[in-house]
Amino acid sequence: MFQGSRVTFEKGVTMRSHELPVYGETASAEAMAWRYADLTQQHHDLDYLISALGEQAACDELLVARLKKRKLHLKDEIARVEGGLRAAEGATARA
Repeated sequence: MFQGSRVTFEKGVTMRSHELPVYGETASAEAMAWRYADLTQQHHDLDYLISALGEQAACDELLVARLKKRKLHLKDEIARVEGGLRAAEGATARA
């Protein structure tokens, strides 16, 4: 079993993560900043877990592939939240 700072992963168990609301243009900058921090922490935890699994002699390749796919989805979500933060900062600067 590997334990990240927020999520525990076990071999053979489907990865489940808590679902946070998707923030749109109306979300506050503070809420988006918290979401960004949470996503980057999850991304970092998955990176660590994938590295640790890769070092094992008998690692579950399907699990590693699923974790890598989840990591890519997190990266896309991080990019969306970053765009929202930039837009919020631009709106604040213009006001």
